[in-house]
Amino acid sequence: MSLKTFAAAATAVALALIPAAAHAQDPQLALFQSTCVETDGQASAAMARLDAAGWDVLPPEMMGGDAPFENMQARMLFGGESIQIAMTGDMTDGLGTLTDGGDLYLAVCAVGVMPGDYAAIDGAVADWLDMTPNAEMSNAELRGYPYTMENGRKVALASDLGEDALLELAGDGNMRIVMTGDSDGVIMIMYMRPQPR
Repeated sequence: MSLKTFAAAATAVALALIPAAAHAQDPQLALFQSTCVETDGQASAAMARLDAAGWDVLPPEMMGGDAPFENMQARMLFGGESIQIAMTGDMTDGLGTLTDGGDLYLAVCAVGVMPGDYAAIDGAVADWLDMTPNAEMSNAELRGYPYTMENGRKVALASDLGEDALLELAGDGNMRIVMTGDSDGVIMIMYMRPQPR
């Protein structure tokens, strides 16, 4: 399942649920950090935090045949003139978004808001990570920030890292990827943890 499909599915849910007059934005980085980063993207822990905060369950069947993940769980929260969405699940990316060949298996935790300011949210993510987007993992709709943890600090992966080296890092459990995206006004921040094959 590609990231583009994920973003499209999130857009469909948001458009179906958000009030037509909505135009405000809620900050997302703190929510992303507490829900996805602090739990290392563990689905049960992430969803438990949202449940405790009073988020509503978003049934997977509302996604129809466009559910972006296997084992998907989702929550939503209306606030003022915006809607927030959070999702967890497992996905396979083998379409060149992250790697040129071979499938990369990922556990994903994502939060999104509609409406939102993509430039502001992506800028906040880049500042927090102290990184610029990885050219090989970014396009007009998505920006990728892959990194490894070294001595407690995030170290960005080089854009020209070869496929074999990338898959080796993904396999040793030390790589994480943060991605931001804007799909028709749904602003997403995604936390991806590569899984063993």
